[in-house]
Amino acid sequence: MIAVTCRNGEHFSVDPDNIERIEHHGDTIVVMTDGTHFVVETEFEDLLRSITRHRAGALAARSRLVNGYAATPTATRLARRTGSLVTTAD
Repeated sequence: MIAVTCRNGEHFSVDPDNIERIEHHGDTIVVMTDGTHFVVETEFEDLLRSITRHRAGALAARSRLVNGYAATPTATRLARRTGSLVTTAD
């Protein structure tokens, strides 16, 4: 999700995967896949950077998954199987 602010001051988050297009005709207009459109205060370039950062973060998170699960070190996996995992509270 990325945070945006409408011209009327309303703050909300938008899922970049549901953005159909972004128009820039003096104002920045975000058009969603369902046809809803928002006139936002965010500059066109800043909005594109936010979307790029969101997608890069999602790709990085997916690359750390192994068969759909978070990868854990081998020692930790083995300790969990044998029941010898000791956790400490800081």
